Amino acid sequence: EQSPVLSLEDPLRDKARQISTFTVRNINSIICQTACNKKHAVGRMRLIETILDISRLSFSMFQQSPHESESLDFCALLLESWSTLWNITDEQASNCDKFVENGGLELYHETYLVCSQVRTDEQTVAFSITTLIRNMLGLMGNIAEVPHIRPQLLQDDIIYSFYVLRNYDRPYENVWDLIEIRYSAAGILSNICSDGPDNWTVSRVSYQDVLDGIEESVDGWNIESKRSINYKSFNPILHILRVQCPYQCKLWAVWALTNLCHCKPARFVPMLRRDGGVELLNKLQADKNCPDNVRSSAPTPSARLTIQT
Repeated sequence: EQSPVLSLEDPLRDKARQISTFTVRNINSIICQTACNKKHAVGRMRLIETILDISRLSFSMFQQSPHESESLDFCALLLESWSTLWNITDEQASNCDKFVENGGLELYHETYLVCSQVRTDEQTVAFSITTLIRNMLGLMGNIAEVPHIRPQLLQDDIIYSFYVLRNYDRPYENVWDLIEIRYSAAGILSNICSDGPDNWTVSRVSYQDVLDGIEESVDGWNIESKRSINYKSFNPILHILRVQCPYQCKLWAVWALTNLCHCKPARFVPMLRRDGGVELLNKLQADKNCPDNVRSSAPTPSARLTIQT
């Protein structure tokens, strides 16, 4: 079954695009206000399939002239669509399943390839592409948090895209989008690598090279970087600290917790306490076998908790 948008004749597509952008934006707004335990119901409404259909339509139009300002309307619809899918899949394994089952990974790769090849002096286009990549990686981060789906991410081209995006840089970038892209790419790789080398089936880049890349990237980030991302729970990050996995994965997790608690202590320090993160960070800091760059990042959230009432 196809979305009605896809059956429209070409003369009506401009109008459909305007209606779709407005509609998807409103749907996204509603989903943002929906409790996590209710979002699974969205998956039963075929909304994920419909948004993916809208994304494919807008992508097919966008890729015809991605360098030009005339593509911005299609890019705007792509931005809204991926942002909506990002929110629908947040800590919702069943919705992540539906995204993958309906060709979401293939759409991600196709869209990434076009975005990575765009070279433009048009500032608005470059800015929109950066924001689009941020939204796509936010969603892929949700996918990577689901253990039974992670093996499906172990495809050469998909893993390599994350490996490249951990050092993403583009003229005219929004500074917040820049750190979110790098953070999400390294986080996806950290989740995947936390499953261990025995599960690694990628040949384009080795497991060790990915681990080295995570460490290189995280060590270069400013711990005081301002963030535009939000979390309802730290459990997806704390999972990495709870399991036996390479220290590079834990380095990303510790940086994430420290940065968020530094930037928004009133919101995130209580969340860290609630989710059991303080004990995990203290245990990590006391582990003499843990590398210094991981242990030295851990005290900040713990120290904040000792003085916060």
